[in-house]
Amino acid sequence: LVPEHPTQSVCESANMGGPKTVEVNPQESQFGDVKWHNLSIDECMSLQTTKADGLSAQEAASRLTKFGTNELTPPPKPGLLMKLWYQINNILIYILIAATILSAILEEWKEVALICAVVVINVTIGIVQEGKAEKAADAIKNMLAPKAMVIRGGAQVEIQAAEIVPGDIVKIKKGDQVPADVRMIEVSRLQTDEAMLTGESMPVAKHTDPVALESGLGDRKNLAFSATKVTEGEGTGIVIGTGDFAEIGRISGMVSQEEDTKTNLMIQLEIFGRFVSFFVAVIAVATLLIAHYSADEDLGTAFKSAVSIAVAIIPEGLPAVVTISLALAMQLMASNNAIIRKLPAIETLGSLSTICSDKTGTLTKNEMTVQKFRTAKGAYNISGVGYQPEGQTQDANGSALPGDAVQRLWAMFEGCVLNNGAGLAQEPKTGQWKALGYPTEASLLTMGMKMGLANLDGIQRSQKAKPKVNGVPFASEHKFMCQIHADGPGTDGKGAGAPLTCHVKGAADRLIKLCKDQVVDDTLGQTAPIDGAFWQEEARKLAALGLRTLAICRAEWPESRRNEDMDADTILKAPQPFLTMVGIVAILDPPRPEVVPAIKVAHEAGIVVKMITGDHPETAIAIARMLGIVDPNSAEAKAFTGPELDNMDDTHLEGVVEGCNIFARASPENKISIVKALKARGQITSMTGDGVNDAPALKAANIGVAMGITGTDVSKEAAKMVLADDNFATIIEAVREGRRVWDNLVKILLYNMPVNLAQGLSVFFSYIVDVESVPLTAMQVLYVNMITSVTMGLMLSMEPAEADIMQRPPRKRGKRLFGKLVMWNCLWVSGLIVTCVLVCFAWNLRENPPTPENTARRSADDTSPRMNKARAEAFNMLVFAEIAYALNCRYVKVTSIRPELFTGNKWCWVAIAVTSSLQFLLTYTPGINDFFNNAPIDGVSWARIAVGSIIVFLVVEIMKFVGPRFLLPIVRPLFSVCLSMTPPALQGPDRTNDEAMQNVHFVATSASTLGVVPPRRSSVRSPHGSRRPVSPAAVPLSPEGGHMEPGKNAAIPPMAPTFGGGQDVPAMQARGMMAPQMMMPAMYPQAGAPPTVEMGSVVPGNMYPAQGMYGAYPVQYATPANMYTGAA
Repeated sequence: LVPEHPTQSVCESANMGGPKTVEVNPQESQFGDVKWHNLSIDECMSLQTTKADGLSAQEAASRLTKFGTNELTPPPKPGLLMKLWYQINNILIYILIAATILSAILEEWKEVALICAVVVINVTIGIVQEGKAEKAADAIKNMLAPKAMVIRGGAQVEIQAAEIVPGDIVKIKKGDQVPADVRMIEVSRLQTDEAMLTGESMPVAKHTDPVALESGLGDRKNLAFSATKVTEGEGTGIVIGTGDFAEIGRISGMVSQEEDTKTNLMIQLEIFGRFVSFFVAVIAVATLLIAHYSADEDLGTAFKSAVSIAVAIIPEGLPAVVTISLALAMQLMASNNAIIRKLPAIETLGSLSTICSDKTGTLTKNEMTVQKFRTAKGAYNISGVGYQPEGQTQDANGSALPGDAVQRLWAMFEGCVLNNGAGLAQEPKTGQWKALGYPTEASLLTMGMKMGLANLDGIQRSQKAKPKVNGVPFASEHKFMCQIHADGPGTDGKGAGAPLTCHVKGAADRLIKLCKDQVVDDTLGQTAPIDGAFWQEEARKLAALGLRTLAICRAEWPESRRNEDMDADTILKAPQPFLTMVGIVAILDPPRPEVVPAIKVAHEAGIVVKMITGDHPETAIAIARMLGIVDPNSAEAKAFTGPELDNMDDTHLEGVVEGCNIFARASPENKISIVKALKARGQITSMTGDGVNDAPALKAANIGVAMGITGTDVSKEAAKMVLADDNFATIIEAVREGRRVWDNLVKILLYNMPVNLAQGLSVFFSYIVDVESVPLTAMQVLYVNMITSVTMGLMLSMEPAEADIMQRPPRKRGKRLFGKLVMWNCLWVSGLIVTCVLVCFAWNLRENPPTPENTARRSADDTSPRMNKARAEAFNMLVFAEIAYALNCRYVKVTSIRPELFTGNKWCWVAIAVTSSLQFLLTYTPGINDFFNNAPIDGVSWARIAVGSIIVFLVVEIMKFVGPRFLLPIVRPLFSVCLSMTPPALQGPDRTNDEAMQNVHFVATSASTLGVVPPRRSSVRSPHGSRRPVSPAAVPLSPEGGHMEPGKNAAIPPMAPTFGGGQDVPAMQARGMMAPQMMMPAMYPQAGAPPTVEMGSVVPGNMYPAQGMYGAYPVQYATPANMYTGAA
């Protein structure tokens, strides 16, 4: 059956004139890379070496041994030790562990106990919050049918679905779950619901004919897929794929193989840990040398001082603060119906630049709805969406119709309810309405309830009052459904003796030619000859809107034909047209009403929304226009299909994906490739969906978002976020929360780093300025790190979102947490706090001078009352200075002196009250103050502490205005050089030497030093980290060529973009921020300019305007002599 080596099988094609070569590669699937949908039934039978009466028991057993059971292979899961390793594998934790070991060697057991507690708390919090194991493949496995009906040895037998093997003949019927991938060989009105696999919102009618080789998954209508549901009819087929080799198995494999994406927060905390570790090592070594050689401390004491500085600078509480902050945000988002499964995903939400959304069930309700209907007299709308029977009948302008008009229309369209095999049900707990049976027919029942049948009882009464006596069920072959109904209950309650009416609904193109007349003036008894061209045009217009159309017809039926056997030919082959056209009903899986404003908010926030669906391109474009994904008035909206994407190379695919917002007929592989192409272009992507087909892409995206109500377990387990209300708008609120979390994380780091540096540098500079001893002990700084810093950090994490948070563009990829602003504050805020601490410490010691015989420098072990009192003042000065600085950090770029300081965040004052109370407890409670090397202090000390805290607060407020305007521009080039020349281990994953050199050259240029770099011909790196071609609209500055001389500036038009944080070019040159030799390109197109010039054709000496630029792109400027670099 499966050859040992790849071979070729030659079969006669049923739909082609010659032999067909089928590549069979056993390494690719159970039967090789065979396109089963493109083969005839005989070819499939031949390849499977099976026949209509099925496999023998012996052959089935042999294949079960060879191919394995019809089950999915579960992926490996991390055990407890691996989860523990994930939490410990952090450079900050390593340093704490090293500090613990060193403290144990020095027998400082109090420090050992406290540091161990810090490590245990951090690891425990991480494990508790991140302890959910991956269950996606298990969820898929549980969806497989437990039992199946097969033909073995000519007899039908029911077996466990796990025992099905390739080549089995399987029978399926309405209500069954398809047990494996099946190539249909017999069908009778067979339809399956493939929404969870392909995104197709309507059940798919199956047939047995071969389909085109390039057909997408949704168009392979001769295949039934494992785990899909049979909604109508019955059929028989050959099993072509089981377990991992079925379509759902391939998806399971993609989910298992797709690695989790590392979030920017995780990356930035990693980089931050490396920076801190490097700095701690330098300071600790310097302290050791100074303490031993300059302060004449013995090596053990000097070593303890170095360890205390390391412990002081390391933000032990930061991992706990970040984790708890994310956990609090997670709880808040859960209360707003956004359930976060992985904590770092919260921060990533704030940087989303693209949301890729599945259509069915996500952007739309996955509930078919009658939205419009057309009669010969006019067009009408029906409001409301979904199966909820809430809405009204309106005219074309949206005005409600009077009751009598609605009654006349209902009399015309009552066949929608009578000629119907579906049902509706309301969930008793949730009140949600759902379809029972064919969704299109259920939508017609909802239409009837909106037009006059108040409830389900009304439908049942209507159907009982006019009972069905005969009919022809719907089938894709004839595209209509017909039922004969009596016009009354008759003498026996079943219509005996009552007049008969034939109700028909179906495809307009099929029924129009069967009509002899049409209802006019919206009055059932008035008719006129059929205008076929009119109805064809109306059906075309509605279809162009992406609506599915059904023609509604009726006719009187003679009593003599009451009990005759009816089939499709009874209608289709009538001697002459006999139906009366009532009208055309237009049905749509409607957009969720809350999605349109949500997409508008997303666009305002700079987020692009892309729709990826398995539906038809026309339907996808129509929905996209309704939602505002594309311009509703644009006639150029384009939808790329899955097969089209399959034929593109990576470069072409990336360009298409970035420029197109609609993708139709997409397979699971297409969805993954779209997400990966966007990520390659530097986009932070989210993929939303609810079906099994979405699971691999959900996992591949930066943020996978699953629907909680309609979503499958598969999609939920593969996602990082689940929407409990299936509301697309909840994603936008989650983005808002994600942006707030990032802002607050910046505030936390802006607070933590200067105060941690102040703690360590207070000890370090005590050696430099030669005070009597270290002002703080290891126990004190550990307390501040774990209590004060955590308390105030959590307060900052609860800060509300700023007013303009959803008017900003998305954060660029790789945005640093430890950026220039944090570095700047570390530089001077820590110095300010160190000064206050050392002044208070020295002042207190001077008020209590030592005895004349004991004036030598004291070690950190000195716990005399005099030293404890001085350290108590320094300790409280540090804590209350941190409290004051925390108030500054609540508003980073604007003043904190505002009413909102007292009302904006209630937790602020709770945190201050708790921290202050603990300080009094540690200072005045006997026993506790000894443990922390404290002693009671007097009112004069508290006065100095109060003055110092006020000074810290006011100086920081002044620097908010002075620093960014006058001081930060001076030191920013230095920071740029420092960041660009950092070792690779301290750089982010998207940082390259190429980019670093551009920063160095730009800094050199801003100092009026000309920087020369080799020209790069084909691409530049965007701020999001991806390589992309230079703007295609590269044209010379003037038709004559625009040759310029080196050293002369190009003319800058008044509307040229600004550079350098809002400064214009002349101002930058005047302030020395740009070299006079640097030639700036004009940024506007010239009339009569030559056509596009690619980067490889750029000629030195010509100036080229760059159109459509945004952000801080590295840009090169060409002159006849050199190639210069800058940032625009």
